[in-house]
Amino acid sequence: MDDLERRLRATNLNLLPILRAVLRHRNLTRAAEALNITQSAVSNSLRQLRAHFGDELLLREGRRLRLTEKAKQLIEPLDAALGAVGQVMAAPSFDPATSTRRFRVATADYVTAITAPEMAALMSREAPGVAVQMITARGRSAGDLHAGDIDMIISPRQVIEALSYQAPALARELSLEPLGREPFVCLARKDDEAFAAGLTVEAYLARPHASFHLDLVAHASLEHGYLIEHGVEQFNRVLTSDFTVLPLIAARSDCLVLAPRSLARLFASSLPLQFAPSPLPIPDLELVMVWPRRRSAEPELAWLRGLLKRCAAASLAD
Repeated sequence: MDDLERRLRATNLNLLPILRAVLRHRNLTRAAEALNITQSAVSNSLRQLRAHFGDELLLREGRRLRLTEKAKQLIEPLDAALGAVGQVMAAPSFDPATSTRRFRVATADYVTAITAPEMAALMSREAPGVAVQMITARGRSAGDLHAGDIDMIISPRQVIEALSYQAPALARELSLEPLGREPFVCLARKDDEAFAAGLTVEAYLARPHASFHLDLVAHASLEHGYLIEHGVEQFNRVLTSDFTVLPLIAARSDCLVLAPRSLARLFASSLPLQFAPSPLPIPDLELVMVWPRRRSAEPELAWLRGLLKRCAAASLAD
């Protein structure tokens, strides 16, 4: 028996998933909830881990806990080790026809609107026992992904690039794949004659608008990003975190709306709406699928990515 094997046998490897949960959440209650064990069990395990490493791992600062330098150094090798063990112990393949796996995907409501109907149809034929929960993305979604609370984020590429500057360590742990690209168009009520005749940029900016704004802190909007970057102002009569509400507002008011072309097509087929290219050169919306790098080898996620690409292809096509 070599020294490594001897040390492994002397170590309680059941502590490692608990260590990863504690380091991810930095909160014993949330770690216990994620592991479905009691908080006292997490506390007892943390005492053993502190003794093993000769380090506090977590230090209290006011009402929050912060990681020690030793704890920070453990994150990457711990993820790699548990990921490797997961691959060894996992089933050799993923069969969507017999699986009962449940996925959670965080994204904008409009992405759900253009992918979920086709997804339900495909899954009924190919993966009848699989479930996909589409939840609204939020400012903390990258942290939810890191913690394992969700499986994937579908987001504009520009938002993920901004994350690389705001939280570079977190961004390095993510992998991404393009889902599709489309332009923004401008929506207005069907009987809006001035819009039908064509609006100058000045006339467009003088009109009231309804627009997307993610939450109180982050706008996560290419429209607002463009306005801020170029020092342009418009009056936003209504701000909402739901893309799918915007066409409804345009159909009932004098508000102009910028929306992805696929969403405009969907709603213009059933509401009194017209749409045209945006008077402002807003960058195209580039959607990407984002998942934890440590899970890149999982066949389940590879299948989900393929499914989503099939669902998006028809809606995002020219």
